[in-house]
Amino acid sequence: MYKIFVKNLKLFGYHGVNPEEKIKGQDFIFNAAVYLKEGCEKPDIVLSDDISDTVNYSEIITVIKDVNNAKKFDLLETLSKQIAQKILNVSPLISKVKVKVEKPNPPIKEDLESVGVVCKIEKTLQLKVYRFYLSLGSNTGDREKNLRDAVTGLEGRDFIKISKVSSIYETEPMYYKEQDSFYNIALEGTIAGDYGPFEFLGFLKSMEYYMGRKGGAVRYGPRLIDLDLLYFDKFNIMSDMLVVPHPLIKERKFVLLPLAEIAPGLEVEGKKIADFLKMCKLDEKVIKIKNW
Repeated sequence: MYKIFVKNLKLFGYHGVNPEEKIKGQDFIFNAAVYLKEGCEKPDIVLSDDISDTVNYSEIITVIKDVNNAKKFDLLETLSKQIAQKILNVSPLISKVKVKVEKPNPPIKEDLESVGVVCKIEKTLQLKVYRFYLSLGSNTGDREKNLRDAVTGLEGRDFIKISKVSSIYETEPMYYKEQDSFYNIALEGTIAGDYGPFEFLGFLKSMEYYMGRKGGAVRYGPRLIDLDLLYFDKFNIMSDMLVVPHPLIKERKFVLLPLAEIAPGLEVEGKKIADFLKMCKLDEKVIKIKNW
């Protein structure tokens, strides 16, 4: 991170609570520190040796002078804050600003060098927040513990918030029948920051791996944990890596029942899940075991 600074800029102004300060005026000392973003749109800022890729300190000085001359402030707190805010708006490259304003000769009878204030402000990023739905399943080891460990792992990430978790359902296996029954749940959550659907899919796959899931010899065979991305906000994606909404939702009762419990308003093929379940004939055995 780069810091651009203006040190001990001396200007005459008319700021202060005492009436005589606004009439006679006095000297003020201004210091400013301007911090540039890390990983901004132009990561080689300053090193490019192009003034357009950084913030010119003369612009900072101009802002300080303009605010100082614009009006007479009662409080140094207000003066410093207005300077800091205007500097922050000079360029999108700026992440935070610190402004110090001092009176070197304050109207008080004490032996001191100066009095003043420091104001620090920084830009707040508006992170994108996406809603997602997952289906979780396990049929090896302690099935319930595996599900709870997975949910705990998701909740442990600062960028993920889990809002709803369905009851636990025991389901007979589909596709490949020669295996133990599954425990399944569905959950709803939000993810914030730089995670789009593909990044989130990669995160889920890495989570499966670190929990101990290994590639099986049989497709749809036994697994310690399965984290299927069902919906990712309003995204519709059809690719070799990812399809959302999940293309097999409509044929999986072990997904539809838990999902209908936590999100009855979701639609499958233009119909609400509850209505879709009534009209379609899904024969697999899905039994609610316990509340989450």
